[in-house]
Amino acid sequence: MILAIPFLFTITLNPPEAPPDLCPLVAELNAVIAENSALVPAPCPQIGFAALPVGGALRSQAGAYLTETGAIELASDLDLTTAYGQSYLLHELVHAAQYAGGAHMQVTCPQKLEAEAYALQADFLRDRGLPREAILIRVLGAHLGSCGGDGY
Repeated sequence: MILAIPFLFTITLNPPEAPPDLCPLVAELNAVIAENSALVPAPCPQIGFAALPVGGALRSQAGAYLTETGAIELASDLDLTTAYGQSYLLHELVHAAQYAGGAHMQVTCPQKLEAEAYALQADFLRDRGLPREAILIRVLGAHLGSCGGDGY
C-alpha cells in the first residue's frame, strides 16, 4: 500500500507477512499419527507462534495444545523445516487428536496422554534418522508420562 501525502513525501507501508499455510504439513503429520496409533487425527487447527510461558499447563517450551480453543502454539524459534521441529508439531497434533476423540475423558491419569504423544514423537524422530533425539524424547516421555500405577 502506498500513502501519498501531497507535497510532502510518499510512504510505502509493507503489510505484515502472512503466516505460512501449515495445513499441508499438518496433513503429512496426521498421516503419521493415523499410521502409528489408534487415534483419528483432528483437522488442521489454528497454529500460532509465540514465546511460551513457563509453568502451569505449558510444560514444554516448544509447543502447547490449548484445550480451551483447540489451537496449537509453537515456540517462535521452532524450525518446522527440520524433522526435529516437525516432531514438536506432531506431538501437539497428537494432543489435538486425543481431545477430539475423547481420550482425555477415558484416562484417570492425564500423564498417559503425554506418554502417548512423546512415544509417537520419539518414533517419528527415529524414523527420520535422529536416534539420539528419539532416545531423549522417549526418556522425557517416560518421566512425564508416569502415573505411579496403571493410570487408566
